[in-house]
Amino acid sequence: MDLRMKGYCCSQIVMQMGLDHLGKENPDLIAASAGLCDGMYSGKTCGILSAAICLLYLADPEEASMSAVSDLTDWFEATFEATDCTELLGEDPAGAKMRKCPMMLEATFQMVEELLDWD
Repeated sequence: MDLRMKGYCCSQIVMQMGLDHLGKENPDLIAASAGLCDGMYSGKTCGILSAAICLLYLADPEEASMSAVSDLTDWFEATFEATDCTELLGEDPAGAKMRKCPMMLEATFQMVEELLDWD
């Protein structure tokens, strides 16, 4: 919530949480992650998912094999029944962002932690 109050979108929040976990700072990466917001500003692939995939590679390029990316993507789609923002947010995007996105963000970050064996 703190990061949302700073004006960060979901993709930036995922990336900042990952950097915090890794004990790193990278303001340029956080700024660049804004390009993934709202499904790349086109309602396409959810920024939570795309940023989580980027985080897998940032945290451990060797462990972030195609299998890990596939596992995360399959899990995301099975859990939330879609991968595109337009589908995820439905007919009430503003309301869904407040209700649904925080839960999706937390669950996805937990899955990244699991895939990377973070304690």
